[in-house]
Amino acid sequence: MAWMQGDSEALLRVFIDQAPVPIAMFDMDMRYIAASRRWVGDYHLDERSWRGVSHYEVFPDLPERWRLIHRRALDGEVISSSEDRFDRSNGTVRWLRWEVQPWYHEDQQGGIIIFSEDITERKQAEDRILLLNTQLEQRVQQRTAQLEETITKLQEALAAAEDLRRELREQAIRDPLTGLFNRRFLEESMSFEVARARRTESNLGVLMLDMDSFKTLNDTYGHLAGDFLLRAVAQVLVSNIRAGDVACRFGGDEFIVLMPGATLDGVTRKGHQLCELLHSLSVEFEHVRLPRADCSMGVAVYPGHGVTGAELLRSVDLSLYRDKAHSGHRH
Repeated sequence: MAWMQGDSEALLRVFIDQAPVPIAMFDMDMRYIAASRRWVGDYHLDERSWRGVSHYEVFPDLPERWRLIHRRALDGEVISSSEDRFDRSNGTVRWLRWEVQPWYHEDQQGGIIIFSEDITERKQAEDRILLLNTQLEQRVQQRTAQLEETITKLQEALAAAEDLRRELREQAIRDPLTGLFNRRFLEESMSFEVARARRTESNLGVLMLDMDSFKTLNDTYGHLAGDFLLRAVAQVLVSNIRAGDVACRFGGDEFIVLMPGATLDGVTRKGHQLCELLHSLSVEFEHVRLPRADCSMGVAVYPGHGVTGAELLRSVDLSLYRDKAHSGHRH
């Protein structure tokens, strides 16, 4: 123990000589005092010629920046770098982790110690990992973009399918000639509206209109003229009913209007109003003025005339028949 305390410099030299890492010890004139086996091997030093020799004689081409680092350390400064790039004359690149610091003996600086470790393989491994991560991120971005594009196309396809479904639904529930709802939709709506009227204890009015002498018009002016008149009648209906009412072409020249919440008087007044509007309708087809459109009407109201859709349709049909018989109208 006494030897160790009395000769710390010798102990330090022994430690450096035996160190498993690249490390070297220099005096204040930058002459080698000790160097580890790793240092000697890494820098290809001649075992017999480097001791006591200036570091600058061993490496006469040492860059000036290293000489400056040595001077700073000889002035008592500790300098280090966790990774430093070295471009060799043969075109290769090496990476070092190094530290330069002063060493002291009896409170007097005796020189500097340089630690220098080649971390090229570690740096290359880190660079490979970074490259792989970058490539992975790029692939993830590409796949994400592809997925987003696929999702967008799927959404567009779903939207197109929904548009098609609505279009097919419209075709299924609309009369192609007049654009009014057809008999199929009428039957669906009757079931819905009867159920709602029952639930809310309210009325459901049903108005049926039948065009008088329509067959004669068809026979006289042709079916195209009859179709033209039916479209005009449909326009009168949709323009003169409430937003919640449902106008349907029941078949041929018969039309039905569902009127949720309407009383018998309300349905009757609306029927008379529409018949008057149709009677005053002036229709010209291919420069020919068509006869005025007279109509008969039938009325029925839930629950007084029926508690199901079928019962209401039978009731409104009988009411229409009575109106035609009473007024003497004929097809």
